[in-house]
Amino acid sequence: MTLSIGAVRLLGSPLCAGDLAVVAYNTDYTDSFAWVAFRDIPPNTLIHFTNSSVSNGWFRWGDHLGRTVSPGPLTWTSPNLLKEGTVVTWIAGTQKCWSVGILSGGGMTLSAEGDQIFAYTGKINHNVAGTSPWLGDASDAVMLFGLNFANGGWDNVTGGASRSYIPSGLSSGDHTAVHAGKWDNGYYSGIRTGTVSKLLRSIDSLAKWTSSSDYISPGQWPTFFLIEPPRGTLISVE
Repeated sequence: MTLSIGAVRLLGSPLCAGDLAVVAYNTDYTDSFAWVAFRDIPPNTLIHFTNSSVSNGWFRWGDHLGRTVSPGPLTWTSPNLLKEGTVVTWIAGTQKCWSVGILSGGGMTLSAEGDQIFAYTGKINHNVAGTSPWLGDASDAVMLFGLNFANGGWDNVTGGASRSYIPSGLSSGDHTAVHAGKWDNGYYSGIRTGTVSKLLRSIDSLAKWTSSSDYISPGQWPTFFLIEPPRGTLISVE
């Protein structure tokens, strides 16, 4: 097994920013999306997804996380190891399900007027210390990735659901907060082989996305990635 120079995290270590990336989305027809694992994810790991926006570090609570019907977040887990490079799709049609893994929580209604998808572990809590509607306290959450789309980009706009600030733990500089352009639907169509850092940089390039104002069949989305050198059961920090 080849390891890069630097500190090494064991398989059972917590997930951190950049250990996955959202690589496709549809706001039309099915409100589906896909993400790729950039490391082996241990069995029974809980990963949460929400499209609630962020302002000044607080999540907008009622849109998804704390709504009264089918509250979020949308959660993924699996009793089996998820191998690095695996692409997981959220299918939000008649039968709402993950292509791999087990569903819990409430699904998201993605907006063609602008939206975002955040992946995280831990918990976003309701906290009245915030300013309504920004009552989601993410101090107990670890942000993994954020994708922003169908608008002009990341923006700290108070009161809006279709624009979002980048939450703490993610950064456009390290390619864990990506803007995919102004289109309603899109998928990453760039390279799918390389180091994690190389792949994240590529995903963060608008030129590497195929986008449309019309629905894109998930059959066109990426289905696998090849991490080179393989990370395997020992995860090296790049």
